[in-house]
Amino acid sequence: MLDIIFNRARDRQTAKIPLNKIRYGKFQPRFAINDQELEELVESIREVGVLQPIVVRPGDDCYELIAGERRVRASIKAGLKDINAVICHLSDREAAEVALIENIQRRNLHFLEEAEGFQNLIEHFHLTQSEVAQKMGLSQSTIANKLRLLKLASPVREKIYKLRLTERHARALLELSDTDSQLEALKYAEQTNFTVRDWEELIRQECSPENGKNISREIKKRRKQKIKPVVKDLRLFINSLEKGVRVLQDAGLDVQLLHKQHDDGLRIIIDVGEQRSQGRQTV
Repeated sequence: MLDIIFNRARDRQTAKIPLNKIRYGKFQPRFAINDQELEELVESIREVGVLQPIVVRPGDDCYELIAGERRVRASIKAGLKDINAVICHLSDREAAEVALIENIQRRNLHFLEEAEGFQNLIEHFHLTQSEVAQKMGLSQSTIANKLRLLKLASPVREKIYKLRLTERHARALLELSDTDSQLEALKYAEQTNFTVRDWEELIRQECSPENGKNISREIKKRRKQKIKPVVKDLRLFINSLEKGVRVLQDAGLDVQLLHKQHDDGLRIIIDVGEQRSQGRQTV
């Protein structure tokens, strides 16, 4: 698809252009860049340079970036003054398509960013889901499933991105009918280790509105269920700690073992003071 658009573009050429003449394109689908990945790219550019040219189109006394935002940002941080670019005369629609396709092919986009990009093509250029699928080289069902994720409210999407949840996690949230329930589920996800299957079971089978369950109440119940077997195993662990502390106390150390049960777990503190002085016998 990219080759078709490039071949159709007028006056295409490759040239080295100043980085300070580049403006970020209005059709860029990316809205977040991982800091660690960006730093790794900066180091790579410092060592071997930019291996693949960016794509731009000419504007008023500048170039509008179509594809290659990470390379541009990393090049600036690496101290470069210019960068190799493919300069194409593209229409708005072609620019949006190239930006989205290039990022998808390079696997640069979060699945929510992909959904935003697909929605942008539909709204701005009046394309159908079928047409978007054909242009992207994807199935129509893939496009439809991505677009459904945009039904999630912005705070929910931001939390999904922050927690680095998968697309399956996000799709499961759609079964909850309101934003508050979705945020409550995400709060549980933030505090608990779980598999995707466990997550889907929690939401679909036990916490869906159809079953008349309250997700907040259900989550609290699950927390208690998870704590009980852990506490049972910890009793043996605490007994072992207490024996160890008594040995240290008999050796002359001022040691105390403190433990307190909370709703979300067990807090254990071993407090070690100064060594006790004369008169203490060891066994």
